[in-house]
Amino acid sequence: MMYLRFVGIAALGAPLLSVSLPAVSAQDESALEPVVVTATRQRQRAEDSLASVQVLEREDIERAGHSTLIEVLRALPGLQVSANGGPGSNANVYIRGAESRHTLLLIDGIRVGSASSGAPALENLPLGMIERIEILRGPASALYGSEAIGGVIQVFTRRGEPGFRPEVFVGYGTYDSFQGQLSLSGGVDRIRYSLTAGQERTEGFNSKRDPAVWAGTPPRTSYWDDDDGFHSDHLSGSLSLGFRERDEVGVSFTQADARNWYDASAPSYFDSYLDKWSSTASVFLRNALSAQWTSTLRVGQSEERSRNKASTALPSRFDTRQDQLVWQHDVGLPLGSLMLAYEYVESSLDSTSVYRKDSRRVNSAVLGWSAKIDAHHLQLNARHDDNSQFGGKTTGMLAYGYDLTRAWRVRGSVATAFNAPTFNQLYWPMTSLTSYHGNPDLKPEQALNRELGVRWSEGAHLLELNYFNNRVKDLIASNPVRALRGQQVNIGEASLEGIEFGYFLTLGRFSFATGVDFLEAKDENNDLRLPRRARTAGFVRLDHAADKLNWGVELNASGRRYDDAANTVELHGYGLLNAYAHYRFAPDWRLEMRANNILDKDYELARGYRTPGASLFVGVRYAPR
Repeated sequence: MMYLRFVGIAALGAPLLSVSLPAVSAQDESALEPVVVTATRQRQRAEDSLASVQVLEREDIERAGHSTLIEVLRALPGLQVSANGGPGSNANVYIRGAESRHTLLLIDGIRVGSASSGAPALENLPLGMIERIEILRGPASALYGSEAIGGVIQVFTRRGEPGFRPEVFVGYGTYDSFQGQLSLSGGVDRIRYSLTAGQERTEGFNSKRDPAVWAGTPPRTSYWDDDDGFHSDHLSGSLSLGFRERDEVGVSFTQADARNWYDASAPSYFDSYLDKWSSTASVFLRNALSAQWTSTLRVGQSEERSRNKASTALPSRFDTRQDQLVWQHDVGLPLGSLMLAYEYVESSLDSTSVYRKDSRRVNSAVLGWSAKIDAHHLQLNARHDDNSQFGGKTTGMLAYGYDLTRAWRVRGSVATAFNAPTFNQLYWPMTSLTSYHGNPDLKPEQALNRELGVRWSEGAHLLELNYFNNRVKDLIASNPVRALRGQQVNIGEASLEGIEFGYFLTLGRFSFATGVDFLEAKDENNDLRLPRRARTAGFVRLDHAADKLNWGVELNASGRRYDDAANTVELHGYGLLNAYAHYRFAPDWRLEMRANNILDKDYELARGYRTPGASLFVGVRYAPR
C-alpha cells in the first residue's frame, strides 16, 4: 500500500534528514505569541498576516455549546452555509461566495475531502476534538494547490501540554440531545500526549417540510412525518517525543463515525439513513539543520467513506483515500524567510458505481518568501502541480502591506487559483444523454483574485475592511444544450465580488464584536445570482467575562437568497438570536448553558428543508485548572 511505502521512506530517511514539524502544524504554538500558520505555511504573528484570516480558539468552540461546526462557521465573516436538514445532513460552506468544492479542508496539515463530490464533509467533524480553527478567506492555490479557490479551513486537534489535564463533559438538551466526552492530555519532560473520545446523540426533528403547506408547489414524494436523528462517535489522539535540542517525532490520528436519518422516497417510506466515516493518520519527524533552517517530513493518510441506505435495496458506497507526503524546508534569510516544499498526493476512489478511472496522482513543488522591511510587508508564493489526469498547473500570489502609522495598515494582493475536476465530473457513468454524466475532457476551473484591505488597531479597538474581486473561469456545469443537458462541460464565468467589515472592542470585562458582508456572487453569462448566496449577512456579539460567570448574546442575520440557478425560488432572509452562560460553581467544575434561535424563527437554508427551532442545551464540564 502507498501509505505503508511512505512510512518506510520516512523511517529510512530519519538518520539522513533533519526534519521539523510541518509549518501547518500547531504542536507548540502555545509557547509563542498568537500566530497563524495557514496564510503562509509558516509561523507568523496574526497581526503581520497579509491575508484575511479568522481564528477560533478552544474557548470560542466551548462557547458555541452543542452547536455543530456548520453552525459555528455560519456566524463567521465571509462564510455562508446551506444544509439539507438537521445535524449531520449534507451541508455546504461558501467562502466569499465560492462553491463548497472550492474550499480545502486540512486536519493537522492533512488534506481531507471526497474524490467523488470534491467537497469536504464538514458536517461530520465533531467540535469536541478541535483545539483551534483557522479560516483563510481568498484563493490559496499558490500555497495548497487545488480546491482552494475560495479559501482554506484548517483544523488543529487537541495536543498535550506539561502536566496532566483530564476533562469530562456531559450534557443534554432539546430534541432529546445528548453529548458526552472524555479527554486526557499532558506531558512529562519532552513527551506530549492527548486522547479524546466522545459521543453525540439526538432524535432530531422532521427535516422535510410537508409539501401540503407549499401553495402552488408540486408535491414531493420524499416527505415522511417522522424525526430524523443523528448519531456520532469520535476518537482522536496524538503522541510526540522530543529529542536533542529542538527535534521531535510524533503521530496523530482522528476518526469520526456518524449516521443521520432522512426522508427518501414514497411509497415504501423506508427509514433511510446515511453513514459517514472519516479518518486521518500521520507521522511527522522534526529536527533543526541550523538555527535558521528546519526541514519537515510528514507522511499521512485521510479517508472519507459514505454508505447511503435509501431503501431496501443494497446501499450505494463511495470511499475516498488520500495518501500524502509533505517535505518542507523553512529557511531564515538575512532578509525575510524562505519556504520550499515538495508534496505528493495519491487519491483513489472505491464505489458501487463503476468509474472509467478511479485514481490520480499529484506531484507539487511550492516556493514562498515573506519579509518585513521597516513599514513594508511582502509575501510571494508560487506552486506547480503535476496532475496525472490533466497535466500541469502553475499558480502564484503577490501580497504587499504598508504601515501608514503604528495603528494603520493598508494591504493588497493578487492571486491565481484552480480547482481540478472531481471524479464525478470526469467519469460518472452515463445512463442517458440527458442524465448527469462525466466528461473526461474537462479542464480545471481557474480563478484570478484581487484584494485590498485596511486595518486599524489602537488600544481596545480593532477595525478591518476588505474588498475582494474573484473571477472564476471555465466553471464546470451541465451542458446548456437541451439534448445534452446531463453532460458536464466547462462553461462561463462567475464573478465573486464583495466587501467585508469587522469591528472589535474590549472594555474591561466586556467585549463587543460586529461585522457585515456585502457579496455580489453572480453568473456572468446571464447576470443571475448564484444559488444560496445572500447579498448581505452580518452579526453582532456581546460577551462578559468574570471569575465565576461568563455570558454572551449574539445575533446572526442573512439576507434573502435564491435556491436555484434560474433565480425563481426565493429563500427569505432571517435573523437568529442566541445566548450562552458558563458558571464556575467550584474550582474545577463549570455549568454550561446554550440557547439557540431563542425567538424560534422559521427559516430555510435549502428549499423544503427544516432548520432547528428554539433549543436549549445544558452541560457540566470537569476540567482541573
